[in-house]
Amino acid sequence: MLLELRVTGLGVIDEIAVVFGPGLTAVTGETGAGKTLVVGAIELLLGGRADPSIVRPGVDEAVIEGRFLDGDDEVLVRRVVPRHGRSRAYLDGSLATATALADLGSRLVDLHGQHAHQSLLAGSSQRAALDRFGGVDLGPLQDAAAALAAIDEELAGLGGDERAR
Repeated sequence: MLLELRVTGLGVIDEIAVVFGPGLTAVTGETGAGKTLVVGAIELLLGGRADPSIVRPGVDEAVIEGRFLDGDDEVLVRRVVPRHGRSRAYLDGSLATATALADLGSRLVDLHGQHAHQSLLAGSSQRAALDRFGGVDLGPLQDAAAALAAIDEELAGLGGDERAR
């Protein structure tokens, strides 16, 4: 869950800070009020593609920071988009990839826009939500899957393909 969002130098936004309440948050407002920029900032925190053209004129970089709740832990995500060069992503102060942000974001936020992809349609998201709701411990299943993969790998190394015999 997104707890707080800070944006500096993004599009027409000079600087904003938003603290979100628990549960569902709907961003509404007049045309041109900046809703799309706020949603775009959240998408950047979730591993979205960074385009240098979004940097506010007159500044060197856009900085987007988010504070998320992951179970009982808080996670700090930061994305820096310079006017020139490649963007940088940080998780809890350490460099991270956009893919790592996307993986984290898929667990923490379900972002729905007018034309945005709806992750609730994905079977994996539905299973994860049901498992969280039901308090299912996936540890034993994950351990068994890892053991099976190791056995399959060992079997392949021994030439254990029955069809080849």
